[in-house]
Amino acid sequence: MNKQENQIQKTQKGEKVESTPPTPAKPETPELSNLSEGFNLIPAMSKEEKIIEKTKSTVSIGSVVSLIVLVVISLLVVGFNILSKQILNSRTKQLYAAEARVNQQIDKLSANEDIVDRAMLYSNVKKGAFSHKDIIEFFTRMGTKIGDVNIKSVMISEQLQFTYTGNTSSLENLSKLWYILGIDENIQSINLESVSKANNRVNFSFGGQLDGKNFYNQN
Repeated sequence: MNKQENQIQKTQKGEKVESTPPTPAKPETPELSNLSEGFNLIPAMSKEEKIIEKTKSTVSIGSVVSLIVLVVISLLVVGFNILSKQILNSRTKQLYAAEARVNQQIDKLSANEDIVDRAMLYSNVKKGAFSHKDIIEFFTRMGTKIGDVNIKSVMISEQLQFTYTGNTSSLENLSKLWYILGIDENIQSINLESVSKANNRVNFSFGGQLDGKNFYNQN
């Protein structure tokens, strides 16, 4: 007010007063709180865009889950194959071991069967064989009963057919020997095949068939 009054007084006195231009108004500056919030330059999504974005997120999650499931299944399949192969190898080893044991048992059984067959064959041969010693001793006893009978040879076949050759001092002794051989139970048949006399000795040869019941081995 004093300033305006001075100006009026100066005007009244005839003094020239210069008018001062008005001071321009300062532009309003935004508050600091508004500046700190910033500006969102990305436009808001529409409802359709939100649905599409949600669908994409759902599809992405489903794809990840499917991939994880596939990986887990693949790992399970690989693990199952490895486990199956290990079990198969183990069973194969067990099978080979069992087969080896069976083959060993078969070899033992075969060896035992061979031993049994040989024992039976030996037993049969031994049982069916005859004793040459017993046959010679038999003819020797027959000659001793007559007296002065010498045995040159006794040949015996597997069927107990015999050829008995020797000599004695007379034809009478030869006839006696022929008789006692003919009636003996150990001889089935007998023939006088040849007879001759030389150097005061009578040579003879008998042929016939023995009865093996007293000459075959019974054990």
